[in-house]
Amino acid sequence: MSSKDETEPVIEKTTDVVAVDEKGCFDSLKETVGDQDFKQKMGMYISFITEFYRALMGSFLVLFVPQKCGDHICAMSDNISTGDNLKDSAFSFNIIVFVLFLHMYFAEIRRETKMIDYLHINPELPRDNDAVGEALVRLPQEKRECIWFWDKYYARSGKLAMVGYLVNMVLSGLVIFDNYLDDKTLTVFITNGLFMALKLNDTQTTTNTDKNIFLSAYLTRRIQYNDVDPDKMIDADKVIELVDNEETDGLKTDNQV
Repeated sequence: MSSKDETEPVIEKTTDVVAVDEKGCFDSLKETVGDQDFKQKMGMYISFITEFYRALMGSFLVLFVPQKCGDHICAMSDNISTGDNLKDSAFSFNIIVFVLFLHMYFAEIRRETKMIDYLHINPELPRDNDAVGEALVRLPQEKRECIWFWDKYYARSGKLAMVGYLVNMVLSGLVIFDNYLDDKTLTVFITNGLFMALKLNDTQTTTNTDKNIFLSAYLTRRIQYNDVDPDKMIDADKVIELVDNEETDGLKTDNQV
């Protein structure tokens, strides 16, 4: 019986080592962090944490303002489903107003995000309504319409929240001062009320402007978006075509009048 030496083929495994350009990655990260859009969005999201707290404290007045329940200070459970029609109604409206505030913040974030994406802050350019309108021509029509839509939507949501806030202050005030504890009751009621009063005032200031005046709702220093983001800019030939079309439409309107 014969045996044959069987030699198994040796398979050499090679591992490709991909060299990572650490300097390139660092430069890319540094460029991203230093980008104007990135810094503005990060500032907006960080600020929203504070804004959420303001909305919570400014809405649920019946829960967070110290009150007297018999011979003790009211706990949260004492102000929820009490069986008292006025107190239950006030707490229910607290919830409604909180939803209105969240709706306003949703519109605010959407508006700010669109402006960060499509617009730019250029200190070298004028900031009046007509000048910004001329700059907007360099944006595609759908992006311009999107900016105007969210600007108006934010303004309407702010007005709706303002109405809800006023009703909530009156309704909650009736309950709170009927269960007045001490000076803390008045102090906390005014403080919590001011949380959202100041925010709603800022909202009106931000939106009560001309059509093409876009103020930031989040940046600490009040700034204005007055130019088109270079990444979203359309070609110069299309800009000329759009301007010619707008002038033609304007002449047709004048002739019809």
